[in-house]
Amino acid sequence: MFETFLKTQAMPREVVVPYQHGLLEKLCRHARVRVPFYRDTGRLDPLFDGDRFDMAGWEQVPVLTREEAYANRLGLAASQVPAFMAPLSPGQTTGSTGTPLPFIRTSISRYVSEGLTERALAWRGLKSLKPVAMSKAVTGDVGSREGGEPLKTRHGAVHFVDFTLAPPDQCREVAQIRPRLIISYPNIVHSWVQVDGGACLSGVDAIVLTGETCRDETLTAIRAAYKGHLINLYSCSEAGPVAIQGPKGDMKVCEENLWIEEPPVAKRAHPHPVIITPYYAHATPLIRYAPGDYAIWGKPDKATPGLRSLERVTGRLRNMFKRPDGSLFWPNLSGVKLMKIAAHTHRQLIQENFERFVLRIVFDAPASDEQLGQIRAHIAEVTGAKEVVVDAVAAIADNRTRGKSYENFICLI
Repeated sequence: MFETFLKTQAMPREVVVPYQHGLLEKLCRHARVRVPFYRDTGRLDPLFDGDRFDMAGWEQVPVLTREEAYANRLGLAASQVPAFMAPLSPGQTTGSTGTPLPFIRTSISRYVSEGLTERALAWRGLKSLKPVAMSKAVTGDVGSREGGEPLKTRHGAVHFVDFTLAPPDQCREVAQIRPRLIISYPNIVHSWVQVDGGACLSGVDAIVLTGETCRDETLTAIRAAYKGHLINLYSCSEAGPVAIQGPKGDMKVCEENLWIEEPPVAKRAHPHPVIITPYYAHATPLIRYAPGDYAIWGKPDKATPGLRSLERVTGRLRNMFKRPDGSLFWPNLSGVKLMKIAAHTHRQLIQENFERFVLRIVFDAPASDEQLGQIRAHIAEVTGAKEVVVDAVAAIADNRTRGKSYENFICLI
């Protein structure tokens, strides 16, 4: 696919768009028959006049919100997928937009993601890099794969670094793997830099930063310790790559992976809701899907006329928590354990100071005193908190624009 992507990026939009519309038609025809949620609701009917598909009705299809997708997660699973998209693999979102959303990934989606990453490396004069180290949470993998255990891919082994370990232990894992390419969250890489000054990054040719918005101060701190290539990748687990940073700094839309809806020219300079449709998500189709992020659109690049550009992406910023000594840590909060204690829809953990943590949680039913005690004990165990408050709320709202993603973790220090 890599060679194909080098060709499509140079194609004019008037050639690319009809091909994209063809992929959308195939997906919608499949979803209308094979996916209960679309088949039973008739929400794709505006696209069809009898058996004729018409993109003119695209904006009449209701937007699928993150919350609606979770509520209909069972109905979004296709009863059958095209044979060439097998094998399938289970996945789930990392929880940056709330309760993890389960989905099924097709092999084509994975191959496209690999090809797009390879193209981003080629933009910087780099070929496919091996070995690869990846923070486990980035994959959306719900399997039992442990940190450090390699995954065999078409391009070699991928080693997983256990993001729940303390940063010094993660640094040791990275040093043992000796990767040439790292794919991880900006804040996790930042924590490595704080621990060893970037020593574990020696020999790394490129780092792909993904999974959260990268703050300027975080990027500056990483650049001070690491002199290789830093590549910003905007993606979501359930849809794959959305936009990848080009060599000039702009975020190039991954046109080969999904359709992203562009705002009117008059609104391009302002944050606009991201609405996407991944072409190859036939196992869990997400048509006109709004993950909850906002983006500011950029100007086209003459070097890659087939790819539209985003100036930057806002929203979905994940914070790491802090210890009294100033070190950062990722709270190893077990969503599975919390769900077993008490069923809930959304949750948000806030560190107010070094000793006090507040869990805002939307329960399916009122929790008992025993359940609340178990929740407090688990949070205290993984954070070291001396005081844990469980705040049962009707909805998570953190004074942001409605529909925008909220952080799963917030540090107020």
